[in-house]
Amino acid sequence: MTGTPQAPVDEAPAGVIRTLRELPRPAIVLLFGIALNRMGSFVALFLVLYLTGLGYSPAQAGFVLTGFGVGSIVGTFVGGSVTGRFGARAVIVWSMLLCGLSTAGLAAVTAIVPLLIVGFAAGAFGQMYRPAAATMLAELTPPQRLVMTSAAGRFGLNLGAAVGPLLGVWLAAAYSYQVVFAVNALVDLLFALVVLLVIPTGTGHRAPEDTAVPEDPAARDDRAAREDTAAGTDTTAGTDTARYRDLLRDRRFLLFLAGMFITAIAEVQYQSTLPLEVQQRGYPTALYGAVVALNGALVILVELPLTTLIQRFSMRATVAAGCLLLGVGLGLFGLPFGPWVFILGAVVWTLGEIISAPSIGAYPALAAPTPALRSRYIGALSTCQTAGWAVGPSVGTALFEYVGGAVWLMCAGLGVLAYLGMRAGVRDLVPR
Repeated sequence: MTGTPQAPVDEAPAGVIRTLRELPRPAIVLLFGIALNRMGSFVALFLVLYLTGLGYSPAQAGFVLTGFGVGSIVGTFVGGSVTGRFGARAVIVWSMLLCGLSTAGLAAVTAIVPLLIVGFAAGAFGQMYRPAAATMLAELTPPQRLVMTSAAGRFGLNLGAAVGPLLGVWLAAAYSYQVVFAVNALVDLLFALVVLLVIPTGTGHRAPEDTAVPEDPAARDDRAAREDTAAGTDTTAGTDTARYRDLLRDRRFLLFLAGMFITAIAEVQYQSTLPLEVQQRGYPTALYGAVVALNGALVILVELPLTTLIQRFSMRATVAAGCLLLGVGLGLFGLPFGPWVFILGAVVWTLGEIISAPSIGAYPALAAPTPALRSRYIGALSTCQTAGWAVGPSVGTALFEYVGGAVWLMCAGLGVLAYLGMRAGVRDLVPR
């Protein structure tokens, strides 16, 4: 990793226990709510199986799932705008309420067009809360604790992602897919109810001066220029004139977003193309399962303690180095060696994810020049990642079918390209 560790002037970076102890109660409730919501999210996992069970062809089922994915992209984009206008708490409550109703609707309709419409709505409302939740966490968390808080949030998400499929499989086997979707809807409604009852109205509003982050002189001058550019943004309570076009003037942040888009294209290959690679080489499916399980286990077990060290480095160093390792790790899957190369690739790829992801989650909130633009910056990150994850499978599987191992060379190349983009685009923030 490039970049020199920079010890804080007054205190060492806090570990996860201290960070969680110092967070206000609404932030803790929100972290638990996000983990619970992820544990109960079953639509993307079981929608195709449910639809083929109804008699639809795999192509028709995939079409509805694509509608769900398109809705997810729209939801993250819109979520950034409505959060700035109506506030994070209101957006979380309404998006989870509408997502719960839409998910329940999947079990109530059977015709293809209503399924497509309801699936789109479930995807949109299910992702709309993400920029709102990230914005609220950023507003509740001191800047020097935001990287560790991001890692704690990822721990909950990954734990939920590990437990959720097991719960969904049990519900489907013991009852039905309708029950799976009903439980998903109940979890969404529970999340909305908890936020409504536990997190007070107006929670998370912070004065602009409280969001300062230590920067080097060049970064400070750059921030001042961006604040001048955004001077037309009204940050008074209840008034929001910020727009995504204000974000488009921040060319360095656009480089960051481009890096995240191509990194997501590479990252999603472990879901779409890696099982095909394992199968083509004649290895058992259990090897693919082991690779995915290794990734999840390492993230859950290692990311939090390692983030205590990683947060000492500048965000430019951690984000750039992590994206490079992620792409190179995936590229190792294309080497013509034995099954051990898949394990090595999984370790390198996961290390890149662990190094970069907490800083990536924290960066948009810290990079936004004004509090009013914070939700747009966070929403733009979610949109670019979701778009990359949506486009990546088509690109990867097409390359795999027609050019073979070129898909893994592509992943390595995207990692290098992302590294260069992040080095140029990410501002040299040291969150302490």
